[in-house]
Amino acid sequence: MLPPHRDRLQAHHGRAPTSLVRPTGIDWDQVDPALDPMKGGRIRQGSLRGERKRAQVEAIATIVSKLLRCPDFCTSGGSGTTIIDAGSGAGNLAIPLAGLLRREGISNFDVLAVDVNEVALQRLEERASDIFSRGAVRTLFADLARPSEILQQMPGGRSCIVVSLHACGAASDYAMELAHISGSPFIICPCCTAKSLVRRRQGGQGPAQRDDVQNNAMTDISASFQRSGATDDIRYPRSDWLCGIIPPDMEDNYEVLAKVADVGLGPQTPSEQREHQRRAKIIVELDRLASSAENFGYYTRLVRIKDQGKVAYGKGEILLGAKEGSSSACVLRNLPVIVGRAAGNTS
Repeated sequence: MLPPHRDRLQAHHGRAPTSLVRPTGIDWDQVDPALDPMKGGRIRQGSLRGERKRAQVEAIATIVSKLLRCPDFCTSGGSGTTIIDAGSGAGNLAIPLAGLLRREGISNFDVLAVDVNEVALQRLEERASDIFSRGAVRTLFADLARPSEILQQMPGGRSCIVVSLHACGAASDYAMELAHISGSPFIICPCCTAKSLVRRRQGGQGPAQRDDVQNNAMTDISASFQRSGATDDIRYPRSDWLCGIIPPDMEDNYEVLAKVADVGLGPQTPSEQREHQRRAKIIVELDRLASSAENFGYYTRLVRIKDQGKVAYGKGEILLGAKEGSSSACVLRNLPVIVGRAAGNTS
């Protein structure tokens, strides 16, 4: 059973999503090492993880660049754009994204890096202060589960784009909600789907509601299981489409799906297991996109980053969305892609 709006969701009857063309114009050897997610992010040189991080940053930067040049964001008289990096960590997306956009001559934007890990944000601030003028990259110590409070930190009149790279579990859902509330496009590369199954708890006293999350509890929220866990108002499956296939009284089936989607892949992984993981991951991400289309009128699209290595990579999907009928939606619809097998897939 497929979503009724299959043209929006890019559902492929279980095949791989379309593969985003990795940009070829970035020679990382010619880029300031501080902007390189491998060198500046202290990832082991020449490692597969470092190469993947470069590919992820390139892909997101390419899409953001196209969005910033479309009428939604480049209309004369505008007050500029804030790119919110939801779950920024130490800045392996925020910093190179800001630098690469400026290398292209785009300047009417700033980056707001949001995270609940103060140590990571301090590291990000140190890195950014050595590269950018004051205000180009800002940090915000905040919980993604409180999107309204995050948006209150935005200067008035500025447009917004939400990006996120490997915000674990429900944090990717919060990043999407941040976009929905602000009516902004989103570019989200999720990970760790099984972590969203863990419900947030405060001090072991039971489920936490969003209104219960106060600043004095931030230390608890910064714990991995807290920042990636879902509050009680986040339901899974996310969409009516998948709920029609997996009813609420069969939650165990979604739990199995999310856990299979989260299986780590390596050279030793049997090809059949890789295929199960790939299909489960696509269903989980299509569920998120279906919810965005159903509830918020978004045009959505699922793509996979090209050049993720010879072995299938379980965290290479990018979720794209923008208000249906907007020029941003047109940009996402017309992104150059290679239709067919994404790099590293085994089907």
